[in-house]
Amino acid sequence: MKRTLLLICTLLCANVLLAQEQLATLKHNGNISVYYGANAFVEAYNAAANGDIITLSDGTFNVPLSGSDPAPITKGITLRGNGAQPDSVRGTQGTYFLTRINVQNLGDSASFEAEGIFFQYLTSANSYDIKLTNCCVQAFYGRGCGLQARNCIIKTGDLHGTATHPHIFTNCVIQPVKNGSRLSYPTLPEYSICTNCIIPAHNYMIENNSSVYNNCIIGGVEETQTYNNSILYGDWSNLPGTTNVAMEVSDVFETWNGSTLSFDPNTYKLKANVANSVLGNDGTQVGIFGGDFPFSFTPSYSVIKRLDVPNRTDENGMLNIDVEFLTE
Repeated sequence: MKRTLLLICTLLCANVLLAQEQLATLKHNGNISVYYGANAFVEAYNAAANGDIITLSDGTFNVPLSGSDPAPITKGITLRGNGAQPDSVRGTQGTYFLTRINVQNLGDSASFEAEGIFFQYLTSANSYDIKLTNCCVQAFYGRGCGLQARNCIIKTGDLHGTATHPHIFTNCVIQPVKNGSRLSYPTLPEYSICTNCIIPAHNYMIENNSSVYNNCIIGGVEETQTYNNSILYGDWSNLPGTTNVAMEVSDVFETWNGSTLSFDPNTYKLKANVANSVLGNDGTQVGIFGGDFPFSFTPSYSVIKRLDVPNRTDENGMLNIDVEFLTE
């Protein structure tokens, strides 16, 4: 009897450990494969093809390597994580890549998409369809890329796109990368379209830029930009247009003072009188909590909290897979 109890306890402990281990599922040609451990993403990526979906659990994941350096991500895949940061309401800890993800040479025939993931360092070159949703990016650098981001907080130091592949930001916070004691100001290239965004620093733009900012909150303006129904604060000399409002940053946000760089969306909530009185051309408040896609880190898909797959079939040749989804 004691041996039986010991075996049962051992199996229960093993199941708990398994549930806490990093997990990746790969959907390929209608089939689903499961990988475990810190290298789960590496194994899933190696088996993936363009158009496949890789779903990741909570935890920190390794990336493919070429020698001792991160190998380029050259497959057009979709990554789905459990969240870009811990969520006490949903009971998730977040999905993290702390090693550089380098998306390269996808061309026009494939796209790289990610949702619900924290990237420490994301780079892209010659990949014109990069889509991020509900992501945090500690540092983004891209040359020859067309970035589409929604509900993201992105710190960036270098963005170079093309006229045929514009950057499109919706309900995003776009921040400068902090380089030591100074801020390295990013450059939003030509044909950027920002809607309901917060851009908390001046000098983001380049000359002859034809970018458009609708319902945004911006720390400083440039004459070559187009601003519609936006709040402009900071270093500005001539308020462009008649639909924009000039305010001091201390009068705009509940807690943010214009200099703190934060991945906490609550930092960017507007003061009640501003949220109710300064509206965009869509009738909602300016900034990330207005518009058609108010800021939220909640994923658009079902998140797997636990997946236990036995290593053998039962007497009937069946696999009894135990799956638990998060409930909203």
